[in-house]
Amino acid sequence: MNLSDFYVLVDIKNKEIIDKFQKLPKNWKNISGLPGLSDEKLEDLNWAGHPSLGWINIYSPKIKEFKSSEENLELNKNTLKVLISELRKECQNHPIEYKSTKFKTDIKTRYTLFLKINSNSDKINFKCINGYYTFTHNEVVEIYQMIENQIQRYFDDEMKIYSEIDKCKSFSELVKINT
Repeated sequence: MNLSDFYVLVDIKNKEIIDKFQKLPKNWKNISGLPGLSDEKLEDLNWAGHPSLGWINIYSPKIKEFKSSEENLELNKNTLKVLISELRKECQNHPIEYKSTKFKTDIKTRYTLFLKINSNSDKINFKCINGYYTFTHNEVVEIYQMIENQIQRYFDDEMKIYSEIDKCKSFSELVKINT
């Protein structure tokens, strides 16, 4: 996941992170087109009538100058977990390929394959992304297992990242996590 488009609202005067990291809103307070502004202009919004406020890119070296309260750190940990879960959901819907045949990995496909595994049919006709195909019972078992293994890998990766997130003691550590 590329978090380079994410920023955090900071109190420049107190050198404190005051909100969760997020993509820049298109319009914020009295400023239109926030994402079109340079990082330099975003870092100090005094020019827009917001003294001591700024938006800092989470990968900016300047982020190390800002502290985060315990509550804010927890907010940002939870925000990152939500983003990771969204990424997992997106990834787990990527199709798989089995002998040049493409399969959806959605819950409907998984459930249908599971039911086919428990049928007594030797030959099973199945609608795939690229047309209808006939499979043997053993092939259906292989396809089902491929899908389940792929989805389990995504959950395992998500759990590993969650564990790394939970161990973070600072905002700087949090943004170093390899997502």
